[in-house]
Amino acid sequence: MSEATNSSDQITRGVGRVVRAIAATVIAVAFIGLVLFLAAFLTAAALAAVGVAILAGSAWWLWSKIRGPRKSGESDDPTLLVARRGPNGWTVEGSGRF
Repeated sequence: MSEATNSSDQITRGVGRVVRAIAATVIAVAFIGLVLFLAAFLTAAALAAVGVAILAGSAWWLWSKIRGPRKSGESDDPTLLVARRGPNGWTVEGSGRF
């Protein structure tokens, strides 16, 4: 009877090792899956943030083009010059901002 008990103990230990190995494998695969999922999620979030930044920059650029330059009264603003031929040669006048 002692040999049967010893044999069943060995089988039980062997099954226990297999169960532990399977559990460790499942936990390792779950952890790797979680890491990959989080990496993909963070990559998607970063790409979305870059997309929003590009969209906001494009909207700001378009708004500044539609609105035109600001009127701050600075002397170094570009002006549209009009050249006219007068009796004594050409005359150039500034006609405001373009």
